[in-house]
Amino acid sequence: MFTLKFRKSKSKNYPMVVKLADKFSEHSFNGEQHIIHISIKELFEKWDYFNLMFWRSVDWVGTTFGYDGFDLHGHEDKTRIFYSLQTAHTKWICLSEDYLLQIAPAYFDESLIERIKDGVFNTEDTDRILDYIIAEKSRSDYEREYGDLKFRAPLRNSDFLGRYLLREEKKLLEKKDEDGPR
Repeated sequence: MFTLKFRKSKSKNYPMVVKLADKFSEHSFNGEQHIIHISIKELFEKWDYFNLMFWRSVDWVGTTFGYDGFDLHGHEDKTRIFYSLQTAHTKWICLSEDYLLQIAPAYFDESLIERIKDGVFNTEDTDRILDYIIAEKSRSDYEREYGDLKFRAPLRNSDFLGRYLLREEKKLLEKKDEDGPR
């Protein structure tokens, strides 16, 4: 069970982060601190909500992210776990899509006997398909509510190359705007 904890904040993003936290089934607020317990299944199903909530709150004072009661306080430690989860989420999506591609022909073939269809769609396989459908539904709800934010993770102060590249990209965009359409 993963746990994200954050305190009340004066950040302009605080109301949005609280709204995102309410999307999770085990969100509580004790007057000082929001505590969100997230199972791996719920995290994968509501990945977009978690992603935005994590990046908006990760650097707030007192924010911790951890697993099984072990809370991490440092930015680097929290982001390492986050990126590991992101990799696992991507693999889960790819495996789910691959699985659906393999069984779709069997399901849509009208000539197969019902007994074979029942063998293909046992309880475990049906649960996997439903998990994937729930995750896709959650993603579409997120896009409808928040749109495509084209969100980038914040850079650390020590990431000089990353900041330099962002400045150069911004200069190129400004130059294109000044030149106008041709």
